[in-house]
Amino acid sequence: MTDQEQNRFEAELRRTRPAKLPEDFWSRLLAAARPTKASPVALGPAPVALGLQRVLRFLIPATAAAALMLIAWRLAVQQKKPTASVQNAAASAPVASTSTSQLCADEVQIDQDLVSSFDALGKLPGGEPVRFQCRQWIDRVTFSDKQHGLVLEERTPRVEVVAVGYDTY
Repeated sequence: MTDQEQNRFEAELRRTRPAKLPEDFWSRLLAAARPTKASPVALGPAPVALGLQRVLRFLIPATAAAALMLIAWRLAVQQKKPTASVQNAAASAPVASTSTSQLCADEVQIDQDLVSSFDALGKLPGGEPVRFQCRQWIDRVTFSDKQHGLVLEERTPRVEVVAVGYDTY
């Protein structure tokens, strides 16, 4: 078919009017088109809910990491506490009543040392990647009493995990 024939054919089609549908066919179409019940319209989530989901995707793993660190810290503190029998023995021991047995901290130093820092990648349950920045610290507190020549130092390890947005392009 050439362009000229096609143009003529399209012009004839534009001039023709569609035939009228038979009444029984038209009534069946109308009956099928009428819904018997109003169907609920399914809308997508609100934009605010989408923003909240994005925030929760990063907060949930961070909260889990914080809970694990809290549990580990509590276990470490419980292991350092003296048992009841040691406390009873210390309570029953004679206490020197002289004023020279009292300790007075002349100098207190608080320090933290970064031991290591690294990034870790993981996947959320939905399959989205997430990046964690992990840092291992040593917290140190030093008390010194120069009058008695006493230096008391306590070192505590600490792990810090921070969820960071992982942008993919």
